[in-house]
Amino acid sequence: MLLNYFLTAWRNLLKNRVFSAINIIGLAVGLASCILIMLYVKAESGYDQWVPDHERVVRLHTAYESPGRAPFLTVRSAGRMMPAVRDYLSAEIEDGTRMVFWGTTIQQNGEAFAERVTFADSSFFNVLNLPFVNGSAQSSFNKPNDLLISRAMADKYFGSTDAVGKTLTLCCLNDQPVELTVSGVLEDLPDNSHMRLDLLVYMDTELFAQFPGILDTWTSVNVYTYFKLRPGVSLEQAQQRLTWWVNNESPFLEFAKQNAGMMQPGTQVSDTLKHKLMKLADLHLDAHKDAGNMGDLTPMGNRNLVATFSLVALLILIIACINFMNLATARAGQRAKEVAMRKVLGASRRQVAGQFLLEAIGLVMISLLFAMVAVELVLPWYNQLLGKVIHFRLFSEPSMLFALLGLGLLVGLIAGSYPALVLSGYLPGQILKASKSNESRGSAKLRYVLVIFQFAVSVTLLVCTAVVYMQTRHASNLDLGYSAERKLVVTIRSAGDRLDSLKQQWQAIPGVQSVVYSSEAPTQDNENNNFVTLLGSQQGDKPVKELLNYHNMDYGFFQAYDIQPLAGRLFDEAYGADTLTLAEEGQITQASAILNESAVRKLGLDSPQDAIGKTLQISASGDGLYQLTIVGVIPDIYFRSVKFAIRPTLYMLNPERFNVATISYDQSAASRVISDIERVWKQVVPMQPIDIQHLSDMLAAQYQSEKIQMQLFTVFSLLAVLVACLGLYGLAAFTAERKTREIGIRKVMGASVGQIMLLLVWQFSRPIVLANLIAWPLSVWLMLNWLQAFVNRIDSWWLIPICLLATLSSVCIAWLTVGGNAARVARANPIHALRHE
Repeated sequence: MLLNYFLTAWRNLLKNRVFSAINIIGLAVGLASCILIMLYVKAESGYDQWVPDHERVVRLHTAYESPGRAPFLTVRSAGRMMPAVRDYLSAEIEDGTRMVFWGTTIQQNGEAFAERVTFADSSFFNVLNLPFVNGSAQSSFNKPNDLLISRAMADKYFGSTDAVGKTLTLCCLNDQPVELTVSGVLEDLPDNSHMRLDLLVYMDTELFAQFPGILDTWTSVNVYTYFKLRPGVSLEQAQQRLTWWVNNESPFLEFAKQNAGMMQPGTQVSDTLKHKLMKLADLHLDAHKDAGNMGDLTPMGNRNLVATFSLVALLILIIACINFMNLATARAGQRAKEVAMRKVLGASRRQVAGQFLLEAIGLVMISLLFAMVAVELVLPWYNQLLGKVIHFRLFSEPSMLFALLGLGLLVGLIAGSYPALVLSGYLPGQILKASKSNESRGSAKLRYVLVIFQFAVSVTLLVCTAVVYMQTRHASNLDLGYSAERKLVVTIRSAGDRLDSLKQQWQAIPGVQSVVYSSEAPTQDNENNNFVTLLGSQQGDKPVKELLNYHNMDYGFFQAYDIQPLAGRLFDEAYGADTLTLAEEGQITQASAILNESAVRKLGLDSPQDAIGKTLQISASGDGLYQLTIVGVIPDIYFRSVKFAIRPTLYMLNPERFNVATISYDQSAASRVISDIERVWKQVVPMQPIDIQHLSDMLAAQYQSEKIQMQLFTVFSLLAVLVACLGLYGLAAFTAERKTREIGIRKVMGASVGQIMLLLVWQFSRPIVLANLIAWPLSVWLMLNWLQAFVNRIDSWWLIPICLLATLSSVCIAWLTVGGNAARVARANPIHALRHE
């Protein structure tokens, strides 16, 4: 019997080549899309679950929310939080550790390599028990200058993992090289880790004595803090205790009293100074909610995006299954006699249904084979698009192979279930007597509904794709308030006292227009904040005191970026008093400052002109004070991504804080400028690799995740439309074939080719129009919610023309799909149609 089923299925496959090809291609596209998205979901899921006791490891995140100011979100925390929280919550927390990441240089054998070093507390392996190749946590990480390196670093610097006892020179901390001894070799962390730990150094607090804002602080957030909960303690219990401590016994109570303006009346400290614990396994997909513009250790994922594309894969697969079901039931008449004869000869309904299910599963398995080949072919492009390395290992990972076979079986059962039930339900007497199928109106209506569903999904995806594209374009093309063209950004922290020499030699390069220093360049916007008091002002019985973001800019910085003042002037060497010098204990140091428009409004000043000449006072790093005279006001500029609001910002001129150089160049000299810049760097700073980037690339990188979303939506939306159109083409071809006699009679009665074509096209246009009416509110609701994540977004009225364009596109696609068959049938000689059986 099974052999007979296979023979019958094979003959039907060959007999109906067009419809079989449509089904195979549609299912193959749907399955390939599903596999690609499955690979993406698999790569994004399971992060850090390989860490022993990962379910007990949490990380501390920080957020500052003050009235009238955008929240400051970060996945970091203050340096003094770890020991304080670990000791206070000793009943809930087993141990804690801090990590400080430091971009530096490793020197060996006269060569220098740019690396990122991780400093960690001695308790690191009590929290994160990572595997060793050589050494152990107890013997290899217990004293200052102990260095653990990954297997990859051991191969890079020593040619093997036998590296214990060898040394590397870190350059530099406190302007001094530090010789580190390799005490152990760690296994390379897997790809599904939110950390990259190639060089792990025992954290000697003396090394950071000159940087009190890292470890010795309650408010500056520069470390990553992890805790390991005791067995049986939940995240919620630990969070509740942490919040109680912040509100009742922490040093933040005194901080809140001193800075009452940060808090709304009647609120608790934790409503403004938020400290949140998040599980280790949730960091990759959920940390973006807490990360703000500062990011995480590695590129973050997004749980909503993973869920969205999982849904897209499912919808494309459903569309492909609908094609199969529609074509199978539409062709019921051709197989009605076969079903009737099988039943007359003794076949039960169950056996007939089994035959059709077997045919469906066989067709799906053929499609699955084509889908797997397609995935192998497009995987390199897919990896390039995602910026990830995703592998499609069928035979080295049996679970993947079995999952795909299970998927094929499931799809075959779903796609074949309805046709099997319909076809197996035919009554032999009625079929043989009428010499036709007894297809009910219900089957035709169901096909109608399924076509509506297919195109509603397709149109929704098209609208979503268009909105994502427009928002990405809007963000990329928004006026940032400065000129970003023809600029190079070079990290200069490692140049030390050679900055003047560097600037002079760079400026002498033909084609270089200007060289300016600053604490950050655009896109590198760190959360540098300080309380600023406006002297001579009153807010009730107290002077105006506000929290402002701040940057340090060189002479000529604003001119280089083509930023013009709204009032006053820019920093100018001719005035001689703009530069900020270190304020000693008890001293008051005078300097100049520039504000942006938001800062003027934040301080309660009436206009930019009104701000000129006013004096601001801020605390220095010691017990000194800075008094800054406002000499200029500039427009608000997007120093960070337009996804975030512009903050009230104070600009100062402190050369001690310069970290980057911006080099503007002439386009005609672009080809040789970079090589000349690198040559000068090697001469002036020979043992430090240069870190140089195009500012335009840095700006584009801010929207990389949205760009990936747009491209993925585009690809999978087009695939959904393709699969839907394949099904529509098959239905149109079959409908035209069934209406051959009707069309012949209409032509004999005087109907023109155009009238007949219009009749057939309109038959399939109605469900497309209804699909659009369903897709519009759904897609508008989805996209309005998605756009809420952007401070600067396209106007919502753009959704109307986008929906209209999607409707027009879908109708045109449907006409083109159906029109070919309609034209062919309409032009046929009526005599052939009237002879048609």
